[in-house]
Amino acid sequence: MDNILFINACVRGTSTSRTYKIANHFLQEYKKHNPNCNITELTLTDLPITCFSNDNLKNREKLLEQGDYENPMFNLARQFASASKIVIAAPFWEFSFPAILKVYVENIAVAGITFTYNSDGMVGICKAEKMLFITTRGGVFTEADTCELEMGSRYLKALCKMFGIDQYECLYAEGLDVIGNNVDDIISETIKKAINFARKF
Repeated sequence: MDNILFINACVRGTSTSRTYKIANHFLQEYKKHNPNCNITELTLTDLPITCFSNDNLKNREKLLEQGDYENPMFNLARQFASASKIVIAAPFWEFSFPAILKVYVENIAVAGITFTYNSDGMVGICKAEKMLFITTRGGVFTEADTCELEMGSRYLKALCKMFGIDQYECLYAEGLDVIGNNVDDIISETIKKAINFARKF
């Protein structure tokens, strides 16, 4: 049975977020074609996670030295590592995504749970075979003169290599804040793409 982890980093909330709207259509369609799957939604703004301080870094390092991987501090890392597929929804902010998603990544990047080291270097040990990143952008960041400014999707794609996730895809709606663009049409077209993609994810 598929165990889908849906990481919701849409900080504006489910009722107003355009990114969440697209993600919700994707998940509903996926559930329709995979009725036995289990989808766990993780709303990052509801989690008691913060940036690491010197004190909690020391505590984390002590737990890892003791091999205490079952400690509640690593619950999020274990949850991520055990998922069969990952879906992340986050808007495009300041060339990447909201800070809460980076804080989450720092909490799940745990040596011995999501990745490890061997004689060749870093090796990902997550069970997930696929990650899908769903995002919305005010500008257009897929053209030759702007694509280097897009760092959110590129970051998550690199993270897949770190965690051993072989397949990565990004589903996006962009140009939403460009004057003259029909936002409703862009969102509708992206929802259609999301529905079609859900059937083969």
